Amino acid sequence: MPNDSIVDQFTAQVERFVRSPHVNETEAVARFVAAVAPRETEEALDAACGPGLLAKAFAPRLLTFTGVDLTPAMVERARRTAVEASLANARFETGDALALPFPEGRFDIAISRLAIHHIPDAGAALREMARVIRPGGRIGLFDMTTSEDVAEAAYHNEVERLRDPSHASALPLSELFRLIGRAGLDADRLDTMDYELNVEDWISRAEQSPEQARGARERIAAALGTRRFGGKRVQRDAEGKLWFTVRWAIITARKPGG
Repeated sequence: MPNDSIVDQFTAQVERFVRSPHVNETEAVARFVAAVAPRETEEALDAACGPGLLAKAFAPRLLTFTGVDLTPAMVERARRTAVEASLANARFETGDALALPFPEGRFDIAISRLAIHHIPDAGAALREMARVIRPGGRIGLFDMTTSEDVAEAAYHNEVERLRDPSHASALPLSELFRLIGRAGLDADRLDTMDYELNVEDWISRAEQSPEQARGARERIAAALGTRRFGGKRVQRDAEGKLWFTVRWAIITARKPGG
């Protein structure tokens, strides 16, 4: 089952996730906070919150911060994160982003970072985020994207699944915007950034078999000098190490009304 794969993968990844410079990149987090622009009178939900890292940036700017994640080990770590950061207004619980355990219009803001590509039905997750915010409320998404070219996107997602079997699908920007619209939301802001990743570090932060890891390396190496790895640049440095570029997107959208 897809949920079992996600829980197994992220139970194994908890502390690697917390320590990852990729996940904790300060400029990217600051740009996400600036885009969402939380206010001290507002209540926010973090769908698929992981170990609660966003709470450290968002909770001090909000009335309340609630995180939900499918993986109990991530929720437990998120609670520790809140204690360590003295975040008295942050709480976390186990729950599914596809069936959020909250009534309609409960929050002012719903955010999600680096999670949509793990969710088997991204459109349903966005509809749930839209459901739980009030009219006039807003969502903020931060996720990887892929190429608008179907073949390049398919190659990219194949490699991502070899590296992390819980990966569902990185989406091109056009599809993200289409799903946001179908969720009844009006997109109002886009910010993108490119970030270079060392292939070996990237592989080591997930759980996969030796055969899967070898397959991911081989496919990335085969993309040198081409655009087929999701339209991204693949390069080998002076030491012979493989690197690739990932494009992150920050999108904000509003729920009509209010």
